[in-house]
Amino acid sequence: MIKYLAGGIIPALLFAATLEHAESSYTIAYASFAPVHAEVFLADADGSHAKAFHPGPWQQWNASFSRDGAWIVFTSTQGGSADIYRARANGSGVERLTDDPAFDDQATLSPDGKSLAFVSSRSGQAEIWILEFATRKLRNITNHPAGDFRPSWSPDGQWIAFAAGATTPN
Repeated sequence: MIKYLAGGIIPALLFAATLEHAESSYTIAYASFAPVHAEVFLADADGSHAKAFHPGPWQQWNASFSRDGAWIVFTSTQGGSADIYRARANGSGVERLTDDPAFDDQATLSPDGKSLAFVSSRSGQAEIWILEFATRKLRNITNHPAGDFRPSWSPDGQWIAFAAGATTPN
């Protein structure tokens, strides 16, 4: 079912996430590529009351809520290149989490909120990386010539599922 959001514009819904505010109230985050550039919006679950999450002239997309709903991570070009940022769900406390000329995208917080999995091209191809918040240590957890994408944590935080690019046998 297609629903008109943000004044009749049909945005590309990217990683719609839910956040429980009360027993019957949910919020979604989505990126709209109209009318001028990609921007993250928050809206009620039915699409009403859409508002820009972190408005500005930069591009932003791929928003994802923390499990407890306190944080939203997203990709933004506000620092010049595509990097990962986080902010409180009310839009305050914006913090740049990655700072690299590579393309960093598709971030997702671990269930315990202590680390972040994301895709980065910093090794020359799209790979899954982990950022540990306590130490700010980065580590590459994949090495696949066709690239790896869309990391997703298991509910217990012990595993990460991801999409691997196809390779052609020699």
